[in-house]
Amino acid sequence: MPRNSHRLAALLAFFLAAPGGACAARGEPVATSDFETRLGLKNAAGDEAREFRSGETITLVVTIRNRSGAARTLTLPTSQTHDCLVFAADHKEVWRHSSGRMFAQVIIELNLPPGGSRTFTATWDQIDAKGKSVPPGEYEAVGLVPGGAAGCRSDPVTFTILAPAAKNAAAKKAAARRPAGS
Repeated sequence: MPRNSHRLAALLAFFLAAPGGACAARGEPVATSDFETRLGLKNAAGDEAREFRSGETITLVVTIRNRSGAARTLTLPTSQTHDCLVFAADHKEVWRHSSGRMFAQVIIELNLPPGGSRTFTATWDQIDAKGKSVPPGEYEAVGLVPGGAAGCRSDPVTFTILAPAAKNAAAKKAAARRPAGS
């Protein structure tokens, strides 16, 4: 093989061996306990909440923290730094923050000192992937830093979308008018 072919083969082997799409610390494997990702939910007033009015904008706050005693650099394969997913009670995906978005094909490095963290936000207007308002009920959300390495995905957070106030009031009035025992 000509000399340039050897270089090209070595370069190709390097890229093929690199962890594609991995959220990984540069130079070292990521231990399960090195990173912790948390998801918080905020209502339209900016307060942490687990119950939301129907149609109210929900802010999803994804925080990744370096729990290790050493600085870590997370290498991401694109400009996408985070994602948020919402699932209905039947565990079917209802909404994904990244759906329909384009991300630059560049490598991003997130430098986290020991105990350091980075926070990202996304907002959801309670519209599903098909463009329809989601019904009141129980939902579950997950926040993540792309790649799937240990610690880069939050535990699920359960929340409730309440029925519109007018419907709640009408239901209460109807219940109050029913005779006892019916």
